[in-house]
Amino acid sequence: MSSLPDDFEIEQADIVRIIETKEGRTEVPARNEFAWNKFNSDLACRVVKQFLKKYLPEELKVVGPNAYIDGHPTELDLLLVTESAIPEAFTNAYREGEVRCAIEVENQAQLTLGLPEQLFSQFTTLQNQYPHVNCTYLSIREPWNPERAGSVSPMTDLRKTLEPKFRVFCLSESRTQKIVPRQWREFVNHIAA
Repeated sequence: MSSLPDDFEIEQADIVRIIETKEGRTEVPARNEFAWNKFNSDLACRVVKQFLKKYLPEELKVVGPNAYIDGHPTELDLLLVTESAIPEAFTNAYREGEVRCAIEVENQAQLTLGLPEQLFSQFTTLQNQYPHVNCTYLSIREPWNPERAGSVSPMTDLRKTLEPKFRVFCLSESRTQKIVPRQWREFVNHIAA
């Protein structure tokens, strides 16, 4: 007997479908591949932001894409900030006391050698400066199969490097196009806690 998908599974599939439908792929003539551009990253952030908003407690809101913590030079994809938070004049930088979480969102990261360590360093630097700010990584699609024992992939390496200190979530497996079970639910529960 198969079970029916719940609201989180339906939303997770909707998020992936919306992004895949609207993304702007630009063909790279020399390699006949698709290049992931800033439009796709912006799109992924905006779709995640829209779906995430309804799960946040009243005292929080999600801002971005392209947000900053005042005094921290690194651009962040999405931030969870207090409901009353207003960016500094002429910027999208929020006071550090108003920021609760930084979320790195990837549409489909080109997970290169060294990226896990680079991301771990970036998150650690941010958390050393602002210990109360949680850092989380969310990928829309990656070549990753968490169900397969001994599976080695760039996403597996990312999880091994970042977790348990920083959580990693992946909504779908890019090779099979299958939804990774429970990832949206777990992400929302982690963020909204």
